[in-house]
Amino acid sequence: MKIYFPIGAFYPSQIGGPCNTLFWHTCALASKGIDVDITTTSIGIKPGVVKHNKILEKECGKVYYGSASHISWDIVKQIFAGVRSADVVHLNSLFHIISIISFFYTRIFFPKKKIIWSVRGELSPNALNFSKIKKKPFLFLYKRSTKNILFHSTAEKETEEIRSVFGNVNIVEVPNFIQPSKRIEDATTKKQFLFVGRIHKIKALHKMIEGFSMSKLFMNSEYILAIVGKHEERHLDYYKELLELIISKNMQDKIQWKGHLTGEEKEKIYAESFAFILPSETENFGNVVLESLNQSIPVIASKKTPWSILEKYQCGFNIDNTPQSIAETIDKIMGMPEEQYQKMRENATLLVDEKFNIRTQIYNWLNIYKNENPK
Repeated sequence: MKIYFPIGAFYPSQIGGPCNTLFWHTCALASKGIDVDITTTSIGIKPGVVKHNKILEKECGKVYYGSASHISWDIVKQIFAGVRSADVVHLNSLFHIISIISFFYTRIFFPKKKIIWSVRGELSPNALNFSKIKKKPFLFLYKRSTKNILFHSTAEKETEEIRSVFGNVNIVEVPNFIQPSKRIEDATTKKQFLFVGRIHKIKALHKMIEGFSMSKLFMNSEYILAIVGKHEERHLDYYKELLELIISKNMQDKIQWKGHLTGEEKEKIYAESFAFILPSETENFGNVVLESLNQSIPVIASKKTPWSILEKYQCGFNIDNTPQSIAETIDKIMGMPEEQYQKMRENATLLVDEKFNIRTQIYNWLNIYKNENPK
């Protein structure tokens, strides 16, 4: 069986969670004897790291990295060839130009070919509000051509979002899986809360900062909040708003901006942190939660993210993302008995190992790919 992945960005690029998720996914498929073919761009990849404009044999399958960070005629030709030879086309964006070309080429010339479409959070109300006018025509066309498409959601919330847009279509609900990084066993836990992600309003960093400012335990302690991530130029105004908020709350010494971290640096800051927080307004999944749990760090996640399982496994908190609720939860975890806190850390890795390890869970996807085309 051959599965084709036309993707806007792919490992070693780190511009979004799917870069790594799809790398682990395709590596696991290749290890099971599946023929994997990937076409992508060079966005987010430093010069000299990969060879461009040629098909590379890698542990994840055959990968073609275009030399540009955008679409090119060479990439389009690879798309045409990839779709023609594939048994299944697996798309990972509704609105990236690579997915758009791949979809319409498949639908027009190979209408019976199975398409699996991972929507990656692009159908949330907040996401649809961005570039709304540009997205409407594509959604209009997609709605009229859903035969042989199996939509993929990562959680119940995303399943509901797909149905709200496309109606009664075929959907498979499978969470993102990870290939766990090596756990840092000897890390010293610092008096540090951690956020990792884009500096974007949808991540609700303003609510997070407000919440920390309301926590008397935090403000009167030596604990700090470390923020890992960077802002795009188009979101500079929001970053400036956050800086002004920090000054207004007299938190200059309580918040540290760490910039963009990858690899060992990122794993180290996870392992050294006391707790991780994800206060987003919406999140189709949130790989950063798994990355944190994998380093035994309890997680505080907004109820607007699909992480209610944190409460079931007693390895974190699933809360309203209001400043008041954030403050109360910070006080709760900081005032927790040491034995209870250590149990949460143990449960964090247990959750990853039992539910989200790609090595043990890839069979879910093998069954999906091998099933008959959806009607």
